[in-house]
Amino acid sequence: MAVVVAVLRLTPDDDAAVVIPPLRPDPLPSEIRSVSIDFGVVTDPDTDWAEVSEQLADANADALNLNAGRVEFTAFDWDAHPDAAAEAGTDHLAVAARGLYESPDGRQRAVNLIADAFIPNWIASDPSVAGVSAEGKRSAYSASASQLAEGEVGDRLVDYVAELGDRYDPAAIEITELYFSAYTFGDDDLALYKKMTGEADWPRTGDGAIDTASPLIGRWRTAVIAGVLNRMRDALDDVRDGEGRKIGLVLDVRVDWDAPATGSPYNGHGYAQLLSSVRDLRLQLWAYVGLPARAPSSVQALTAALRGAGYDMTRLIVSVGVWAEGRNADGTRRTIAPETFEVALRGAGTNGIAAVNVTPYSLLDAADWTVLASVWGGQEGRR
Repeated sequence: MAVVVAVLRLTPDDDAAVVIPPLRPDPLPSEIRSVSIDFGVVTDPDTDWAEVSEQLADANADALNLNAGRVEFTAFDWDAHPDAAAEAGTDHLAVAARGLYESPDGRQRAVNLIADAFIPNWIASDPSVAGVSAEGKRSAYSASASQLAEGEVGDRLVDYVAELGDRYDPAAIEITELYFSAYTFGDDDLALYKKMTGEADWPRTGDGAIDTASPLIGRWRTAVIAGVLNRMRDALDDVRDGEGRKIGLVLDVRVDWDAPATGSPYNGHGYAQLLSSVRDLRLQLWAYVGLPARAPSSVQALTAALRGAGYDMTRLIVSVGVWAEGRNADGTRRTIAPETFEVALRGAGTNGIAAVNVTPYSLLDAADWTVLASVWGGQEGRR
């Protein structure tokens, strides 16, 4: 039975201590089966955590990922930025963790926290921090490369990860939405590109346009993200008198299904470069077969390609998303069929992959939970 540790944090409403239970089993399981729980579910006061715990137990999930929010909108009171709290005076992560860190039969689960790198509110109030496309359009969600590498956005993101590590001591912190798309071509990013690469200008096509698909840009983008991750790793190493070195660091990464072993350098997700640049980093691959629709067997083909390329498979996590394109007649998000989900889920745990994730909790229905139990050896699957 795990011991609950009370930390010295008080809620302004009733001065009751915010109790944060142990979130990292020692040792961690050799195989991880996790479910990601959305920010909206984490911060919903009506979420029945006992029911969620039973669902996880029935599926034999031994870990969970709680979405902690963004630097501009957090699931707890961040003393350095009190205006960011979704609900002042309530530590939603502590509440969720208390309900989930231990299964009904007393086994401790690994609890990971998700930090989202998008900053739409910040950009709305200060557009100068946004990334800029080659055509001069600003991103609505993503910071520029220069802001992440040398600016206030990157500094605050690193501080946020350190705060999560110091406050909660989770099993791992997962960074999501930290990628580049069309928006790294402002004047500030060109200056950063020149500084980091020694080049005199962007690579150009024959007609003089920026060659946005150039491998040089892909390697530079990956180096920018690796730099932010190294700062996060160093910050975590320093928390809790050095005990933060035990906190894992995970990056959500995109998949190039046509060249799966390379990762997605265009997005700043060159797998080999990231893994060689950041100590103990693990990559969580977005194996989302519904966005856009593709054969669920492609997930096993992905793991085979990665193993064939010689990756250390213990540093890779395969995340199966249940999203599908479009919406139902009632306006809800479409999801992949249970049969598709099962093939993808079984494929995720092949070729040496020991860690599999399913996301998001809010879109899992009864049929999906039955699939999870069947594949992961849960109670429903054993009946």
